[in-house]
Amino acid sequence: ATRAELGEERWRLYELVVRRFLATLSPDARWTTRKVLFDAGTEPYTTTGATLAEPGWHTVYPYSAATENELPPFAVGERLPVTAVRLEEKETQPPPRYTQSRLIQEMEELGLGTKSTRHEVIGKLVGRKYIEGNPLRPTLVGRAVIESLEDHAAAITRPEMTTAIDAHMQEIKARHRSRDEVVDESRAMLHRAFDELEAHGEEIGRDIMGRTVEELILGPCPVCGRDLRLHHVRSSQFIGCNGYPECRFNIGLPATTWGFAIRTDDVCAEHGLAHVRLLAKGARPWDIGCPLCHHIASNRETMGLMPSMTPALIERLNAAHVYSVSEVASADPAGLAGIAGVNVRAAERLKDEAGEVLALLRRRSELRKFVRAHVPPRKGRSHAKIMRALFARGIDTIEHLAGASVEALHASGIGEKEAATLLDAAGALCSDRRLRAMGISPISLKKYYAAGITRPEDFLGLPPAAIMLRTGISPDTVHRHVELVCAALGRPAPKRTTKGQLERGRAELLAIPGVGESTIEKLYSGGVYDAETLVRADPRAVAETSGLPVRKIQDFQALAGAPRQAAG
Repeated sequence: ATRAELGEERWRLYELVVRRFLATLSPDARWTTRKVLFDAGTEPYTTTGATLAEPGWHTVYPYSAATENELPPFAVGERLPVTAVRLEEKETQPPPRYTQSRLIQEMEELGLGTKSTRHEVIGKLVGRKYIEGNPLRPTLVGRAVIESLEDHAAAITRPEMTTAIDAHMQEIKARHRSRDEVVDESRAMLHRAFDELEAHGEEIGRDIMGRTVEELILGPCPVCGRDLRLHHVRSSQFIGCNGYPECRFNIGLPATTWGFAIRTDDVCAEHGLAHVRLLAKGARPWDIGCPLCHHIASNRETMGLMPSMTPALIERLNAAHVYSVSEVASADPAGLAGIAGVNVRAAERLKDEAGEVLALLRRRSELRKFVRAHVPPRKGRSHAKIMRALFARGIDTIEHLAGASVEALHASGIGEKEAATLLDAAGALCSDRRLRAMGISPISLKKYYAAGITRPEDFLGLPPAAIMLRTGISPDTVHRHVELVCAALGRPAPKRTTKGQLERGRAELLAIPGVGESTIEKLYSGGVYDAETLVRADPRAVAETSGLPVRKIQDFQALAGAPRQAAG
């Protein structure tokens, strides 16, 4: 690939990846360092300088600056003038946390892993929720595991054993030791570690389990004061009260596909609850913060969808620990009236409005899933942004979407081609639901769809005989389905045609010179299914729906009418 073929932006990304790869294969950079010790009065001082002796990988990877600090020449015993004295007050700072690159460097210095496995090891630690963030820091679960192992099987937490095993592997590679010798030595080393683990297995399990359960506790329940705890159930997760079932307070969390929920060290000053963070492999952590603050804020907008709801009323409900529309909908009218400071009739109206909002939210959720399935996210265009724009335009359901215009969807951040595809899919889904609701079975619908009959209106636009011929469905079934559609749309049903009538009519039409199977299908589309309906038909109307020329239809009518006149 060339810069011209890729374009400037893609070329820079390509060059970064290539140079990064080449840097991993390049020799180390070598530095010359100098440390100078001074005495000023009775106090010792030091300064350090460094210059780049061999650039190594910096030659191919210029994105990481090699900052030099060259010191002037000094001689032992040399006396230097003190040009200024500055008194600074500072506090001892903890050592900085490891970044991924610094951790890889530390692993290399300790002889842990290889160039190809160190990234994988860090990925496993993140995936198992032992570490998080950048710079990296241990999670509560990670600390629980390592502290328990340090107490009961310290050898497995130290680098010496892993370093020795990795060093032995390199010795095999360099043919300095035999495979069998290294395997026997490594097996003995691992057996000692496993024996130690097995001897303290129950203590380690209880310790980690106790610490893990303890670290799922977020703080006091706002309703009853007992502990709120994180719960993970397969792909779902939520915060529930330990007082269940007496106390049913709970807070929903996003599914684990968005990240595994953990407790952090931060605590909400208002509610006394530990903050929650979602961790997903390969994604930036999602800090939810205080779960109750997040719960209140996320429900405030939906509470506002109720026409009778006011900010003051929301505050009164929140003070009584009623935070969501679903809680309003399930509340007892008398109890709700007392909490909200309104009469019972107003409380009943609030409940009715809450039920309507819940139905709207369900339809919006269905629409959100539908859009996510058909419109991929792009840079600067998230699904959340698209949905906000659609809701602002009154597009709350798939039915609304099916009736929207391409222009409205384009203004909501959806491309014109994507909008056309989305409208077609929404229309097909709505038609399918309508036809099922009218009583047409899924098996028959599959045959209708294969024949291009996808909407209720299609059943009215084609004569039953044409539908039968296209789908292979029996006349009785087709007529029954057409009658169901006509009843639902308030249209008169066409006259029934029996299987025997169709067979006799088909024989009559095939007896007319020039009429074959392909012509019969076209005549059926025009409502002609026997000689009598052919003679009585309007040639222009049949031509419009069948695609046959008017003159040809008139010729068929003349031929069909001649035998009838002779018979008369």
